[in-house]
Amino acid sequence: MAIGDQVTDAGPVSSSELKSKYDDLIKEAIIKARPRLDVARADEISLPGTITTDIITRIMHSDYVVADVTYPNPNVFYELGLRHACRTGTVIIKDREGPRVPFDIAHLRYVEYENTTAGLKQLATQLETYFDHFDQNPDRPDNHFQELAKLTSYEFPVYKKGEEVSPDMSMMMAVMNSPDLIEMLARQQAGEEIDQSELFRLIMSNPTVAQPIFEAMVKSGTISLSGTAQTDNPPADKGFGGPQRRAPARRKK
Repeated sequence: MAIGDQVTDAGPVSSSELKSKYDDLIKEAIIKARPRLDVARADEISLPGTITTDIITRIMHSDYVVADVTYPNPNVFYELGLRHACRTGTVIIKDREGPRVPFDIAHLRYVEYENTTAGLKQLATQLETYFDHFDQNPDRPDNHFQELAKLTSYEFPVYKKGEEVSPDMSMMMAVMNSPDLIEMLARQQAGEEIDQSELFRLIMSNPTVAQPIFEAMVKSGTISLSGTAQTDNPPADKGFGGPQRRAPARRKK
């Protein structure tokens, strides 16, 4: 909904008036319709007048979005468009005493409400009906955009997470965060005998380094949380990052 001061043909509407309407009417109606919902308005997520990643995340992932289009506010219309493009579960509401709905969204179904005690009860009842409908028909379009996408078999972009980082790569990235560890491993690669217990202590002294290394070793099978070492067909000795086939070197006296 609009959250800042609004200028209309009927006169100005202050942000405090809008906040009061939200707290005392709209939010109350939503909670009456679904008591366990976590209800949030845009200015409770970020600074007024901004559309941040947090707001867009809510628009994308919230089970329901209630959009008050009483005042022709650009942010409200943009956020409503984002929601319609993302998923279903949107209810559009409008104050009966407010200005006419702009032509661009006049064709959309919306619920009119009155800013009264009776109006609160009626709005709660209507919201509950909508929420029930969404729950029972999760795949049914609730706006023209989704209806056309379904009719034309529009293929939405699929954003998958990247491939999982390999255990060896995870360990390498962790090692890069420790200059002392890099130096010790370089000495080992140069042929110098390194005390494995000293190497272990160096790793464990830095949790930022130890955690990804430990997780990578578990994934690779180098160590087992069951307490048994994974020794079947061990590869050739690679120094750090690969299973060790020989006993740890001892310090020379």
